Amino acid sequence: MKITYDPQVDVLKILLYNLPIAESNETEPGIIIDYDQEGKVVGMKILNASQRIENPYVIEYSVATIQLQAIRDKLTETQASLSLKERRAFLQLPLEERRRIMAEQAEALAFHYEQDSEWQELQIGDVIDY
Repeated sequence: MKITYDPQVDVLKILLYNLPIAESNETEPGIIIDYDQEGKVVGMKILNASQRIENPYVIEYSVATIQLQAIRDKLTETQASLSLKERRAFLQLPLEERRRIMAEQAEALAFHYEQDSEWQELQIGDVIDY
């Protein structure tokens, strides 16, 4: 996801997927939703953003723990060895889909290591005691 604000034209853009925009629809005045060829929402534009948003220069981002737990559970499911057939099927997926899956797995791994006490102790253990 990428969020940009252009103060010269006062437009806030939220890009959910880096896919070509096939269609745009103004759902209400000044709010434009962008879609790909399959009708999937890929982004959004907010016109006159400084009048619609408290402060378009500031972004607050958070991830709900429940979502991270779901990602962690998904990683546990996929940790089992994949068969050759499953690996070939993965390689047949579009590049963006493979990147999305791998990003989810990387996020789950990061979450796992952030919560793992042994890993935290190992990182702290890098400090040399004299």
